[in-house]
Amino acid sequence: MAIFHTETDGASLFYRYYTPSTSSPHRPESTVKRQPLTLVFLHGWPMSSRMFDQLIVPLVESHRFPVIAPDRRGFGNSEWATPATGEVTFDTFVHDAVSLLEHVMHKSPSPFVFIAASMGCSESVLVRRASPFLRAHCKGFIWLGPNMPYSVACDDCPAALGQDGWDELIYGFRGAGGKDFIRDALPGVFRTDLGNSVSKDTLQFFERIVYQADPMAIERTAVTLQKPMAKELREWAKAAAADVREKVPVLVLHGDSDTGMPLETSAALVHKMLPWSQLKVYEKAGHGLYLTHAQQTLDDILAFIKPIASQQLP
Repeated sequence: MAIFHTETDGASLFYRYYTPSTSSPHRPESTVKRQPLTLVFLHGWPMSSRMFDQLIVPLVESHRFPVIAPDRRGFGNSEWATPATGEVTFDTFVHDAVSLLEHVMHKSPSPFVFIAASMGCSESVLVRRASPFLRAHCKGFIWLGPNMPYSVACDDCPAALGQDGWDELIYGFRGAGGKDFIRDALPGVFRTDLGNSVSKDTLQFFERIVYQADPMAIERTAVTLQKPMAKELREWAKAAAADVREKVPVLVLHGDSDTGMPLETSAALVHKMLPWSQLKVYEKAGHGLYLTHAQQTLDDILAFIKPIASQQLP
């Protein structure tokens, strides 16, 4: 765990950098040797890297993969600050992630796979595009409930969440009852109404993750993440058709009961735009499938990354 200071405004960005134990790992399931593939986790809004605890620990200790998991600016333990431009945009988040990952990986270059949730999925695409160094080392993407290509209704995707829905969300966080709004909204994220078991203590843990976020970061990021990604995905598909090296493996995991980012307006469209991608739909899963379907998610992650890791062996 460490702190990185951004070049734009010196904001302190917190990240976790875990490497497998070499002395006393708990029941390693593959090999005691460190895997030659790093996993880069990008969290969703308005969470932090702690949303991935139940995935990260077994991936590091049992399956021997190094992990880098930053907290986005304004979330978790990362500082919210206004850069010299006077505005935090999606470009700011991308620049933060590129600078941090290049800083960490230049010390020990490693092939890696992005594992991203919700907003982090769009971020992962833009980070790879922005950095030749990261593009060269990126070997795959795993997206959990992606917020792309459309997270707000438009002519191309009228079924996506309308502006009224976004307004309701933002004012829910902003109001005097904002903390109650968070408490009341989380069961819907995990679709506990469908029988997904999430204890009161676990819900409170995720409440604390959201409470930790800077309130200005929550609101401004809610506006920022409405960025459409159709153009970038189509450009990627066009590049992949011309150059097989651009056909980087993609696994998309999505819940069939995700009301925040419905399957038909997100993952289904992503799969159509990137025809080489794999799409797996989880039954009775909402936007929080990384928790309610943690073992299924872990199994699918491992099935995806192990062949990639084996290709990196000398």
